[in-house]
Amino acid sequence: MDIAGVGGLRALAHPLPAGMRDGLPGEARRLARLTRVVMKAFELFGYERVQLPALEYSEVLEVGGRHLDPHSVLRFVEPETGEVVALRPDMTPQVARMVSTRLAEAPTPARLCYQGSVLRRRRERARNNQQIPQAGIELIGVSGPDGDLEVLQAAASALTASGLAHFVVDLGHSNLAPSLLSSVARERWPAILDALVLKDQSALARRAERAGLSGRPLAALVALPELHGAGEVWDRAERLLAGTNAAQPARELKSLWQVASDHRVGSEVTVDLGETWRFDYYTGPMFQLLAEGPGLPVGSGGRYDALYARFGTGHAAAGCAIDLDNLAWACRHGNVPEVEPRRVLVAGPLEESARMLQELRAQGIAAAPAPEKGRLAYAQAWRYTHLLEVSADGAVLTHVADRAKRSTHTDATDVARALRSSRLTHQKDSE
Repeated sequence: MDIAGVGGLRALAHPLPAGMRDGLPGEARRLARLTRVVMKAFELFGYERVQLPALEYSEVLEVGGRHLDPHSVLRFVEPETGEVVALRPDMTPQVARMVSTRLAEAPTPARLCYQGSVLRRRRERARNNQQIPQAGIELIGVSGPDGDLEVLQAAASALTASGLAHFVVDLGHSNLAPSLLSSVARERWPAILDALVLKDQSALARRAERAGLSGRPLAALVALPELHGAGEVWDRAERLLAGTNAAQPARELKSLWQVASDHRVGSEVTVDLGETWRFDYYTGPMFQLLAEGPGLPVGSGGRYDALYARFGTGHAAAGCAIDLDNLAWACRHGNVPEVEPRRVLVAGPLEESARMLQELRAQGIAAAPAPEKGRLAYAQAWRYTHLLEVSADGAVLTHVADRAKRSTHTDATDVARALRSSRLTHQKDSE
């Protein structure tokens, strides 16, 4: 059958726009569980949940990130007002808008957390997902190392709660490279920073020299891509940066590295003095959370003390966002066990099965009526863990994956107790 020709449903021939994807039941369930775990970890640090709209006036996002790549943001004109709106590529400016307006009278510090999707048009060939599910925190009104450490600890606790056993906290500083370029015209910065992002030292040296950089600042800039590691980088970094404008940002970064290491935030704490990002609102220490598997950070964040001034207030602020897709990938790569939810198909006479369904649901057990035929095949296809056959005399519970595991029960309470006592885990989902 030609699906595209049925009822004019041409979209079914190519079911989703570029960069979009469906989440099938197993994946959607895992993502929902992971989101709950991460948000619970944030709430334990005192962060209150807020909900942000998917659409935002473009001017809000542009205030929050003045140099957003126009090709990475989807914009359109709102018919009712004629204003330009955008699908959010980042939630931090939205929180800044909320705090500066609707929460303007609230005392600080404010601790807010959120979850939702951002939309970014990516250029990587292997990873073209444009819709990115996130969970994050914003700490508003706490400056300096105390705030930076709290954000790091909250982010690390979320990864630990997800079951991730090993991850690296990689620290950088937004002012390190720019401070070395203070004598260079701003229009020359993008080409230089592009070479720094790629860690192409020859191109970095060539472009910086053409822009007029020389002496110690040039030597320090060209060496930045090599200054990545743990404590061993600091002796060389301090020698190279001495006498330059980058010495103070380096001291701030070393201080945060030391306190994060002392508090054992993450499995390992490293620094990358050559790190630079595209969001222009960062003003101090930044970090990425790295784990095996996705090849991209599972989380990132940092300090952005100047952002709130753009919205008419002067709050210090820091925050982070967890990429839930990347975190799920890292958990699968690390064989993080997942507890299977108990899902029961109930078969039997209408009156008895209806009563059992109601009682199981009241006890927090997911339950649905079984089809008349092909019950086990149906249960396997839709990921039910048990089949319960009820009668006037009681009920027989059968484990779908191991039919030899059968038990007899008297009522729903007895069934629920048996289900909770059996631990169902798996290492990787075969979907």
